[in-house]
Amino acid sequence: MIDLSAACTENPRSRLLIGVPFFLLVVLVSPVLILLTPVALFACLAVGANPFHAARLAWGVLTALRGTHVEVTGRDRSVLVHLS
Repeated sequence: MIDLSAACTENPRSRLLIGVPFFLLVVLVSPVLILLTPVALFACLAVGANPFHAARLAWGVLTALRGTHVEVTGRDRSVLVHLS
């Protein structure tokens, strides 16, 4: 299972770690995925691509994100998201 966690810092000396369970993210995103599935299927059929192969490639990209660090920095705040 992929664990999603974020670290927020207001200044370099204080750091707050926020853990977000991956299943909660899946529950929140699943309605959007259900609504976009027919659009993706139609797009694959319109360009002549195999929808099952496209789904397998998309899943491969998602599973390759394991170990990714994304850091967003503002003037006074920094957020680090780690997928593990």
